[in-house]
Amino acid sequence: MNRSGWITGTIVAQALWAVALVGFALFLLILSRTAGSEASAGLKTGATVLGVPGLLAIVSWCGLWKETLWGWWLALITDFALLSMFIYSMVDDGLGNIDWEMAGITLTSAIVPIFLLIPVVRRFYWHITTTQSSAL
Repeated sequence: MNRSGWITGTIVAQALWAVALVGFALFLLILSRTAGSEASAGLKTGATVLGVPGLLAIVSWCGLWKETLWGWWLALITDFALLSMFIYSMVDDGLGNIDWEMAGITLTSAIVPIFLLIPVVRRFYWHITTTQSSAL
């Protein structure tokens, strides 16, 4: 089955998002080596909070690339959970104190879940499973 542009775009967006998450987690780890002990603990926590979803995003990217339904589900759940954390972080600060950098990160993290829920992409991954199960 040929991939449409939406599916290829979703796979590329997931790969870029995974690289960004892992890269930012590594940046925070490197930064923690030069910071003081109190700041170092916070940076290591931030690296963990972004690193674990980053690793899951890499695994889900592999699943998307192999056109598996579990890859689609893992990508959707992981990316939606991270988006929820970012939304909570914005709301927790108060709606009167809008941090525009955090708003940008939140909007950026919403791109891949939106791509995954586009009907063409969703049907592509769900259709593969129904075709495979009916062939058995």
